Amino acid sequence: MTKSKNTKKNIFTKSTQLPGDKSDGLFFLMGFMGSGKTYWGTRWAKSSGLHFFDIDEMIERAEGKTASDIFAQQGEEYFRDLETEVLRSFEGQQNAIIATGGGTPCFNDNISWMNKQGTTIYLRSSPEKIFERLRREKQKRPLVKHLKDEELLFYITEKIKERDFFYSQTKIILDVDRLSENYIPDFLLI
Repeated sequence: MTKSKNTKKNIFTKSTQLPGDKSDGLFFLMGFMGSGKTYWGTRWAKSSGLHFFDIDEMIERAEGKTASDIFAQQGEEYFRDLETEVLRSFEGQQNAIIATGGGTPCFNDNISWMNKQGTTIYLRSSPEKIFERLRREKQKRPLVKHLKDEELLFYITEKIKERDFFYSQTKIILDVDRLSENYIPDFLLI
């Protein structure tokens, strides 16, 4: 996990202030792929009246290709630079829940930046639960699509250990394996 230099021309413009009467802050969801960042983020945004953004989806829309294709054609460093660019376009914003990519906090000092900008939440899930989810959708996941099922659990376990240093720097840690389907965090309630 190294800091990479952004050599790409800026294709993302700084976001304008999001509409709405709330000033509830900016909430960054992070965790390993398959931990439920998009699932929980969309649910919580809808129930709290906040806007929801998924960084990977924003990158795919801007680039006109999937994250898998970006990784394959331009490489991980290029993707991580795009990811940082999109993330930092939220500087100074309010009223939003942002689902980061699984590796977002681990590159370009993004975890420090997010902690300064808003509330960071680690959606912690066990390697076994993540394995169950990812096994069904490997082809959509550029970092694991080449792995055989027997290699996948090992990869997940090792990557979580590697990234735990960054994930543990969040302000809030939620064990998502124990959450009920209707769970809404207190910090989102008015």
